Amino acid sequence: MCEGNSISATVRLCKVHHDTVERIIFVTGQHARNLHDHKAVGLKTTALQADERYGFYGNKSQQLWEATVIDPYSKFLVSLRLGVRDEPLVRCLLQDARNRLVDPQNLAFLTDGGHGYATLFPEIFGVPYRTKKQGGKGRPPKVKYRIPRMLAHVQLIKVREGRRLKTVDIRHTHGTTGRIKLELERLGYNTPNTSAVERQNGTARQHTPHMHRKGLAFAHKQITRVGLAELVRLDYNWVKTCRSLKVELPERVGRQKYLKRTPAMAMGLTDQVFTLGELLATPLHALRGA
Repeated sequence: MCEGNSISATVRLCKVHHDTVERIIFVTGQHARNLHDHKAVGLKTTALQADERYGFYGNKSQQLWEATVIDPYSKFLVSLRLGVRDEPLVRCLLQDARNRLVDPQNLAFLTDGGHGYATLFPEIFGVPYRTKKQGGKGRPPKVKYRIPRMLAHVQLIKVREGRRLKTVDIRHTHGTTGRIKLELERLGYNTPNTSAVERQNGTARQHTPHMHRKGLAFAHKQITRVGLAELVRLDYNWVKTCRSLKVELPERVGRQKYLKRTPAMAMGLTDQVFTLGELLATPLHALRGA
């Protein structure tokens, strides 16, 4: 399933019942999310990119967007949330990403002009404070949020004419331009962009049968879509190596000149490439005691 095969194709290849494949997706999806929640904590990064990709189940009126946050340095998929594309979805996504960071106040955050990013960013990543009350009457002042010096947010507003992209408006929503310029130099970017998360969107569509453009696979149930999305994230972070993450070895090992790495290896969470079977065979009680 993680290689882009539909449920019906998997049924024919493995010669099992359709309900068996759906049940395995549901169980392994839960396990994949628990494993990610246990391991993807205390992450050290100074930049994140966020985006949403369109999807649905049942029919097109039942939309199920996949909102993601990725680290552009390691290509590690930090957060994943599925649901209707609205402000509550973005709030859950940003709150989950913040809780996984060691220092959420030292961050350059790059997003598109989506739902709620501009208003939710200072509330979730900023420092709350309350001004002094003037006089003894009336309600106390509302809570405000201060943006620290090393925290910044940039939005890339896409301007379209019909279906064609005309221009991209770069908007420094929060923080200073100097903070963004510093992060761009570290990343090797000339201008602010969300290239890392956009490329991951394409990878996720290739590995998820229900997300193929003009494909024949179809998601009938929401639990199947959610379970497979979690499973694909686990496979992407810990199993599949990324060509751009390889590093040159100090000494050749046989004919091997480069060390291939997964996003989890680049993030510093592990030093080896796992198989999907090894990850799914890890019992949950062992994770709680680790």
